[in-house]
Amino acid sequence: MMSHYVIIMSNRYINITVHDNVKLKTNIEDRVNYPQDRCNMGHIEKEKPKDYDDFLTARPEPIIFLSEEQEAVAKEYSDIIKAMIGKNLTVKEVHALYFNPSKETYDKTIKTVYRHLEALENAGLIMECGHRKPHDSRLTEKLFCRTANIFVLGEDRQKEKWWEKEKGERIIKRLSVLLPELLEVELKDPAGFKKLMGQFFEQLDGIRMELWRKAPENEGISGIFREADLWEINYLSDLVANIGVLLRNAKLCDEFKTILSK
Repeated sequence: MMSHYVIIMSNRYINITVHDNVKLKTNIEDRVNYPQDRCNMGHIEKEKPKDYDDFLTARPEPIIFLSEEQEAVAKEYSDIIKAMIGKNLTVKEVHALYFNPSKETYDKTIKTVYRHLEALENAGLIMECGHRKPHDSRLTEKLFCRTANIFVLGEDRQKEKWWEKEKGERIIKRLSVLLPELLEVELKDPAGFKKLMGQFFEQLDGIRMELWRKAPENEGISGIFREADLWEINYLSDLVANIGVLLRNAKLCDEFKTILSK
């Protein structure tokens, strides 16, 4: 299901849907994470052994709720924020995000990249998390990571009801076709179905936000969110939200059964 909770990485910058985040993979990220020498005639070769060791001194928090100022900085440097999803990057790797193959040069200088990293660090969005030691060198490189696996907009800025927008209405319209076809039932009240779906989505978003609010202070939740990758965090959050709606609102379920019946 969709949600305007921001997991910045999630794709259309900040007002992203939770599952947009799952799809995230920009061309910029591909240049860092999926080098050409790993692909051969349509299949992916086994990743080569690393020629370096990473020594980590810090790791991201499960979730951080962003201020408006942090949101603005995250938007400005979204390429870096996205590329650091679940990854620790050196300055050189961040610089590689801005390599332009068509010009065979970089769109930004290494000095500019340092300024970007400093701005993100000052905003509390990234942090130094250790160093990298190449096997063939005595020199080390600083490693940077996000300060949290998930960045969420403050609740006071989570007011938009996406299901009332064009995309949301399109999804509800398609659900009104898919559900009757799958369940072999009749949709007796399209307008009533649309209204119920709005209530359902609103409750989904509320329970998901409730789960994320508890994460920083609940060791059970935060422990899982630290260990899981972003896709799993999103998926678990959606499952909890869906099951939560079923358990908390039996009346809503009964109303769906009434509108969708044989």
